[in-house]
Amino acid sequence: MPPGDNVVGKVTAVGKDSLIIAPLMGGDAVNVKVSDTTRVAKDRQPFKFEQIKVDDVIFARGELKNNSMQAAVVSVVNPEMIQRIQQGGAAGGGPGSPMGGFNREDLGKKFIIGEVKAINETKLTIARPDGQTQDIEVDENTSFKKGGESITLPDIKVGDFVRGRGELKDNTFVPKELMVGRPQMRMMIGGPGGQPTEQKKPESAPPGTAPATPPK
Repeated sequence: MPPGDNVVGKVTAVGKDSLIIAPLMGGDAVNVKVSDTTRVAKDRQPFKFEQIKVDDVIFARGELKNNSMQAAVVSVVNPEMIQRIQQGGAAGGGPGSPMGGFNREDLGKKFIIGEVKAINETKLTIARPDGQTQDIEVDENTSFKKGGESITLPDIKVGDFVRGRGELKDNTFVPKELMVGRPQMRMMIGGPGGQPTEQKKPESAPPGTAPATPPK
């Protein structure tokens, strides 16, 4: 994967060499620009940019600045994967999945994800991807990270996208960790090795089947 940021969203407008997309995880619209070097794909196969249409959901990766991205990769996402993302299972519940393996009903109770709309001392107002706005509060036990490096609360700014696990204390969500940046979605296009790995099948074989390894 090329370096850069990831964004997944629904196409709201198509231009000659750009797309306007509304991020699935919330936040402002992003203008995704393509060039001759942009790799365009669908179902891991080469795809023509001209075939992308409004209401398609795409994954784009590139340098994101001021809601504008020069995309290195644009991939049309199939409906099954979209459903997995929205249910929080895009990466099998690993740290790379948008919802971190939690169910949607746990949003705001066991984890938080969204855009920072306001900061007032230790309280942050978060615009969640489900359209709700929630006030959360950090404490002395909250850790902060950005790009894998530790940061502090003053490093977080309005407009940042944050996510993290935590719990409710006196009906206020307190994160144990707060990570700045949109979640990585390598599983969206199969990860570094192509197809996502399958879960192991049950050991027991149906009656009457031959053993996997014949006896010597």
